[in-house]
Amino acid sequence: MPDHTLFLVVFLCQVLLVSLYLPWKILAHITHVLETHPPADYPRLYPRPVEHYARSRRRFWMLSLTVLAVGLALLAWLGVMPESRDWAGPIALVYFLLQLAPIGLLDWSQLREARLMRERSAVRRASLERRRLRDLVPPGMLGAALITYAGFVLLIAWLRQFDYPWFGGWWNVVVITIGNLILCAIAVKQINRPRRNPHEAPADRKARTRVLVTAMLLTSIAATVFVSLHIGLAAFDQRGLQPAAQSVYFQLLAVITSQIYLVRAADYDAYREDPATV
Repeated sequence: MPDHTLFLVVFLCQVLLVSLYLPWKILAHITHVLETHPPADYPRLYPRPVEHYARSRRRFWMLSLTVLAVGLALLAWLGVMPESRDWAGPIALVYFLLQLAPIGLLDWSQLREARLMRERSAVRRASLERRRLRDLVPPGMLGAALITYAGFVLLIAWLRQFDYPWFGGWWNVVVITIGNLILCAIAVKQINRPRRNPHEAPADRKARTRVLVTAMLLTSIAATVFVSLHIGLAAFDQRGLQPAAQSVYFQLLAVITSQIYLVRAADYDAYREDPATV
């Protein structure tokens, strides 16, 4: 299969997965919560009028479908115009950033919801449970992240002997190390940050934090593997496969990130009482 044809197939998967399937999954999750825990029975879960949540769901879905239409238009252009091959990689990157817009809007909305909950809550609960990184992720995953990073360092050390004119050498290790440190800082901040939702049960908060920290670790592993593959394809003169590999990487990031918004709470009892009666 020609490299550009392979990219078109992979890019179609990116369009459908990130702008159709994952938004549909997230929307189904939100709808499930609304139907099984309605505002009448769980008033603390909804600090805004019910109409607001209906509008938010429509806005999220319409924005996702708009981005989907843009992706299909780009796919058609990439398939028809021969000169588009040189733009495959940059287009996949810019489009992926556009695909993150609905998720960014959803995240911003959730932050505002949590702030309203804190403002209206007269009760503050704090868990005294000690939170450590090794308690939130499987030890095997930490080991996998360290092994992946060590393998990347060894790959860079091995490739330095060939004196490729395009090869950045140890700067690749510096960039990956900085990226991993940033992800680690985000994970530590999530573990130690104050409770955003004052009504969230300690067990639910621990489960949500576990998903967030695991997502950071998986992102670290995926980024290291992707950079290794990207450099390896260049070293073996297979640059034509780089755009397809990049698109696969974006899809992995989207799947990892989406899990944060699919966490289901196990304890909704704290949301039952009307804030006005507190």
